[in-house]
Amino acid sequence: MLKKIFGQCVCIGGMPGIGSVGKVAADYIASALECRTFQLMVSTGFPPEVPVEEGIARAIQVELKAPEGRDDLLLLCGDAQPLQPPHMYNLAGEILKALASYDVTDIVTLAAYVGTSEDAVYAVATDPVLARALEDEGFALLRNGIVGGLNGILVGLAPLYGIRGVCLMGKTDGEKAVDLSAAEGLIGATSDLLGLDVPMEILGWMREEEEPKRDDLERKPPRREEDRHAGYG
Repeated sequence: MLKKIFGQCVCIGGMPGIGSVGKVAADYIASALECRTFQLMVSTGFPPEVPVEEGIARAIQVELKAPEGRDDLLLLCGDAQPLQPPHMYNLAGEILKALASYDVTDIVTLAAYVGTSEDAVYAVATDPVLARALEDEGFALLRNGIVGGLNGILVGLAPLYGIRGVCLMGKTDGEKAVDLSAAEGLIGATSDLLGLDVPMEILGWMREEEEPKRDDLERKPPRREEDRHAGYG
């Protein structure tokens, strides 16, 4: 059961961004809760490519998922963010319209925060009451700044669709292609905030599997400017 600071249905979402922190966290929670995909979305602003796994190609997509037997929780996961701002806003509107049709009351996006402060997770909200509730739950509020990309836009536009918005940001140094430590902190904070029973044991296995991949990614040439923009937040 969700905590009382939230409404009847919450969507947790994490799109690719800095250190893949939000994406890893959202994908992990969806996997741990054994969520099933019930809606797919695509955007003409996605990178001009298709992912291939084990010889099978598919479109770059955003997925809405739900744990079996629950009507109070949805998960939003995605392969990529659109490359240009107009496509980001269009896709965010499409997502929020779908969430409103499923009676979602709150969206909680998961993202990254690059900084050196002591706090491992920062939070922002779209209304003062919810912001105070997050502080009461022990979260440090990001007092000033920006949250870029879809993880920020979804929160910012949410009130236009009758949905409250929260963004939780795991602190990262911004140097790692995949920051599993930041994602782990974000998973734990999200689980505690929403009263979820998310087992953390699998993450140790993920660390072992991801380490060689991360080393390969960090040896790759720097990303193009448009890639950095698309992955912000």
